[in-house]
Amino acid sequence: MTEAAKSDFAAYLPQARAASGDILYPCAIAEGTQSGNIITDGNAVLFHHYCGFAFLSGSPDDAFTEYIAEKLLHPVPNRRFMLISDDPAICSRLSSLDGVMRSERIYYQTSQALPEFSLPDGMTLCRITPKLLPLIHGRIIPAWSWESPEQFFTHGFGYCIMYKNAAAAAAFTAAAAADAVDIGVETAEAYRRRGLAKIAAAAVIREAQQRGKAAVWAHHAANIGSMKTAQALGFSQVKICVAFSAAG
Repeated sequence: MTEAAKSDFAAYLPQARAASGDILYPCAIAEGTQSGNIITDGNAVLFHHYCGFAFLSGSPDDAFTEYIAEKLLHPVPNRRFMLISDDPAICSRLSSLDGVMRSERIYYQTSQALPEFSLPDGMTLCRITPKLLPLIHGRIIPAWSWESPEQFFTHGFGYCIMYKNAAAAAAFTAAAAADAVDIGVETAEAYRRRGLAKIAAAAVIREAQQRGKAAVWAHHAANIGSMKTAQALGFSQVKICVAFSAAG
């Protein structure tokens, strides 16, 4: 296997656009807007995004499948490896591996007009700025998928809902490519179940549309909260992919 040099990433855009499961994260890597790795054997291509999501383009042979299995079972410290695919052949081969956990990831797209939402009293919707970024805490925040604040503010954007000096909820571009964005959301525990995530996400969707980009939503099947937020925003399910990661 050979790891491509960053200076050559753009040459892999055709493979990124043909990746199984999801092309947005591979395109973000190939276009140079977000960090990641591209590994190839000259035939199949593996895209490993900074957030840990991985995607395959092409048909891996036995040697490449063994390489992927090793990455799944023995990821490097502090670097998640989760392969996402909707290719039946790839899913069948990886499902047979001992020690690999299989789950479903649901994908949505929207073509509907956004509903209007009202902010609760005392709360304000703000664009995420360098000053506000350190106030956003949780798991799915810009640092989850962007290697640095500079990278995020150069190629991505987001909105947060402030209550006094606290960031109650935030939505941002978890992945950003030339023609689409994937939306990540996080709500602080003390402010959940108030519909704040959908208000922040709606702001991201509106800006994405103004920029001529499609808005994409995805979540693991067990995340019922994310599913309800997607439905409230007018997203419709388009496909289900399989996500593979190390068991336990």
